[in-house]
Amino acid sequence: MGIEKVVSKRRFHIAWVNPLSSLWLLRSPNLFATTLASSLVLVTDSVLLVPIAYTIGVRYGITNEAVIGACFLPNGVGNFIGAPVAGRLSDIVVRKWRVRRKGVWYPEDRLRATWIGGLLIVPISIAASGLLTTYVGGPIGLSLNLLCLFMNGMGVLFVTSPIASYNVDVAHSRSAEVTAAHTSSRSLILSAGAALVIPSIERIGVAWTYIIVAILALVGQGIIFLTIRYGDRMRASVDVGLSTEE
Repeated sequence: MGIEKVVSKRRFHIAWVNPLSSLWLLRSPNLFATTLASSLVLVTDSVLLVPIAYTIGVRYGITNEAVIGACFLPNGVGNFIGAPVAGRLSDIVVRKWRVRRKGVWYPEDRLRATWIGGLLIVPISIAASGLLTTYVGGPIGLSLNLLCLFMNGMGVLFVTSPIASYNVDVAHSRSAEVTAAHTSSRSLILSAGAALVIPSIERIGVAWTYIIVAILALVGQGIIFLTIRYGDRMRASVDVGLSTEE
């Protein structure tokens, strides 16, 4: 921006930086929608993992802390596999739709890569985990629950990775600020979900809690659908300096 060309006689400078100013970027309907959708999907991770000692641990008689900790591994492996696959998939989708549009850049096309994770893998995996924990005991129930943890970890990245790339696509010059606003807002929603999950399990049970969270994940995917369909109008409605095709 030319700041490196400024010559100053002063050795020290004091500058006021407002760390919360980046949050104003969420005035953009697009960025707010993707942040909310990402949070609703990612909260399934917290709901599965935070109370794992009270759900899988109690249901299948696991009292050893190391074994309970090992139950987190399938979810991590799912994240590990899902991240590169989702990144590759979202790039393929963008190129495919750009060719279909005869070279026209429509950034919301990247969000189409979230369908398989947001519509299928995430809601099915968490709903299945709730039903398995409630109704299926023994080694079979435990094994299927671990499979659900793996699928959920992979499915969540199938949604959050394309969304993160989309945020950078539409705000190139302010991508770091967008990432900060997106991550901080998402963390606030996740902390609320983590705080409510155990009281909800005690009140209505594991199955209903997980089914409700699965429905919320589907709501998040519905928000993504609306963003894809009306993305250009949403970007034009509030000007926060989003990128243009040029």
